[in-house]
Amino acid sequence: MIFKDSKKSIFLFILSLPILVTARKICSIDLVFLKITYESIYVTFLFLVKIKDIFRNLKYSVKNSSSLSFSFYIMILFFMVFVYNADIYSKDLFNSLSDTYLGVVVPIMFMISVISIIKTKDIDIIIYSLILNLDFSCLYGLMQILKDGVSLSNIKKNRALLTFGYHNVNIFAGILITILPLLMEIILYKKSSKKGKVFFYGSFMLQLIGLAITFTRGAWICFILSVFLILISKKYSKILIVLTSIGLLLSKPALSFIISRGNQNTTFFTNESSVARIQSIFTDIQILKKFPFGIGMSSFKEFYKEFAGRGYLAMPESLRFKATAAHYMLEHAHNLLLQIGVEFGLVALVIFIALIINRLRLCLKNYGENRGLFISTLIYVIFSTLTGNEFNHKGVITGTLIIFMIFALIEVRQKTYDLKSIEIEK
Repeated sequence: MIFKDSKKSIFLFILSLPILVTARKICSIDLVFLKITYESIYVTFLFLVKIKDIFRNLKYSVKNSSSLSFSFYIMILFFMVFVYNADIYSKDLFNSLSDTYLGVVVPIMFMISVISIIKTKDIDIIIYSLILNLDFSCLYGLMQILKDGVSLSNIKKNRALLTFGYHNVNIFAGILITILPLLMEIILYKKSSKKGKVFFYGSFMLQLIGLAITFTRGAWICFILSVFLILISKKYSKILIVLTSIGLLLSKPALSFIISRGNQNTTFFTNESSVARIQSIFTDIQILKKFPFGIGMSSFKEFYKEFAGRGYLAMPESLRFKATAAHYMLEHAHNLLLQIGVEFGLVALVIFIALIINRLRLCLKNYGENRGLFISTLIYVIFSTLTGNEFNHKGVITGTLIIFMIFALIEVRQKTYDLKSIEIEK
């Protein structure tokens, strides 16, 4: 399909993402400094087959693009340089190199391919593919939770095993909360046929059910933020005022419910998960002091074991004495920015933050057209800070592919505006 119709190939790949993750253990091979998975095979093949077109389009785009787009490409290049530099400090060099290829290089190659192949008119189909992709995951999650029948006891029993096909529920929640703003933008701001409305409203209800049963605090908070952000417009100003008033009145009980995940017998400091993430912040700071240029991709778990004691003692006594210490070691920081800082280094972290700011600024140049992409990018960062994301979690890179694809869609849309401006000037 790449040879016959590369656009359709990309659409099918997006639709297949949940299936490829579910079946990933069948195809997961370390080949020196490469990681062979379904996703890396497809993206690498797409990139190599289309490499002439990609470099020709990149050359033209860089030459005629705005300063924000040009700086974006430069920052991507330096980001990869510093990520690979961090692998030098890893305790397992080849493992870090192969995971870097899968978790950083593959998503960036996919992003560049999308920028070069996809046109503005194709963006809607990309978004529809993402929505349908998420529907598949939600249906799979419902099958997991209801597999023993519809009863409260069975739902409670099966919730602990809930993954939605993405290894753990937080990965799915991050994907869900990134795509939902795109769906809400279609429902609130775009005209659809009757069949389209059935699909979009049905998807929205299905995804809300998925969101509810994740019991992921960061996702719940991000959804509330998404609703308020998506309604910021003249069209929905009255609704926004009403919801803001209700939100202020219910903020205290709602926040208490979210933090305790609905279990009012549990407080923040008696929740091991919450305390573990606080300890992680202090531990990560200790690692950063010792390794400011990073420790290499997928090395967090090993270094955390070494520095966890120092991190615990670095916590203020007033906090440490009233908190319930977690009985387990963390495998990742549960905070993407800290994860990047620890594994890739402080310079890479600064560059990544600059990349996010760059994309948000580009969206603001034509916010009416980029509302969904802007909110998706912003919510991705907020969720990644509150709950955590990883570029590569045990071979799962779906969330990273999606956020870099959103970066690409922002660029594709802006490229069209830049070209129109050039034509007008001529």
